[in-house]
Amino acid sequence: MKNDTKKALEQKFGDRVQETNNNLILTSHELITQGLPVYLMQPNSSIPYKGSRGHLDAVADEAQLIKLFSEERTNSNIGINLNDTGIVALDIDRHASDGFKSLTNAGYSLNLDEEVWEMTPKSGAHVFFKVPNGLNIKNLKHNLLNGVELLKDHVTMAPSSRIIDGQKFFYKHFNGKITDCSVMPNWLIDLASNITKNGNVAKKRVPKYSIQERWQMVLNGFTEGERNNQAVSLAGYLLKINVKANVAYEIIQKINNESALPLAENEINTIFRSVYNAEKRRRLGGRL
Repeated sequence: MKNDTKKALEQKFGDRVQETNNNLILTSHELITQGLPVYLMQPNSSIPYKGSRGHLDAVADEAQLIKLFSEERTNSNIGINLNDTGIVALDIDRHASDGFKSLTNAGYSLNLDEEVWEMTPKSGAHVFFKVPNGLNIKNLKHNLLNGVELLKDHVTMAPSSRIIDGQKFFYKHFNGKITDCSVMPNWLIDLASNITKNGNVAKKRVPKYSIQERWQMVLNGFTEGERNNQAVSLAGYLLKINVKANVAYEIIQKINNESALPLAENEINTIFRSVYNAEKRRRLGGRL
C-alpha cells in the first residue's frame, strides 16, 4: 500500500490508533479492495461480538469498515466471508493432529512456496485456492483428512492473534494477494469430492470416532482442527442412543464452552440443527 493511502486511512480511523491496530485496519481495507468481505471477532479469538452474526455480518466497502472500527473495536481479530468469492481455504492443523503428515501419508504433495497462504498461531496453515468454473462448492466436503479441513464459509486472517500458554501469537501472511492464489489442484478436488466408491459400489461408512473417543470429548472438550467433526459425531451419537434433543444440545454446548478454543455459538447451533434433522430423516427411513 502506498504511503499516502496509508496516511489517509489512518486519519479516517483516528491518529491515536496504535501501530498494531493500524495493521489490522489497513489489512482489512486491502482485503475489501480485493473484493473480500471483512468481519470482526473478539480480540485473540474466533468468537463474534455479542449481537453479531460473525461472517454473515461481513462488510464489503470502506465506509462500513470505518463504522465497524469506530465502535472502539480496533483490537479485533479479523476474518473474511468466503461465500460467493470463488475462493476456499485448506485448513491444515498442526496441534491436535498433524494435517501435513496426514496429507503426506495419503500421497498428496503441497508446496507452500508456490501458494498464497497464512501460518496460523500453532504453526498450521490456511492455504487459499480458487474454485474452478463449473465446480459447485456446496458439493465439496468440509472434513478431508485427520487435521485437514476445507473452509468454504469463512476464515480468520492475519494479523489476527491468539493467546497460547499465556503468550500472544499472530497469523502471518505469505506470497501475495489472496485473489492471486492458485486454482484448486485436481488432487484437492478429488479429495474434497463426496464420491467414495469401490468400483460401482459405495464403501460402507465407518464412524470417524469410536465410542471411547466420543466420551473422551465429554471429558476433555473439542480439539482445534477437529472441533466441527467432533461436535457432529458426538451430537449424532447422543441422538442415536435416544438422549433427548434438548439434553443432547445442552451437553454439546457445555462441552464446546469448556473447550480450549470453542466454536462460535451460531456454528454449534447450525451443527446441532443439521445433525438433528439428519437423525429425523434416518428414523423415517430417509423421509421427512
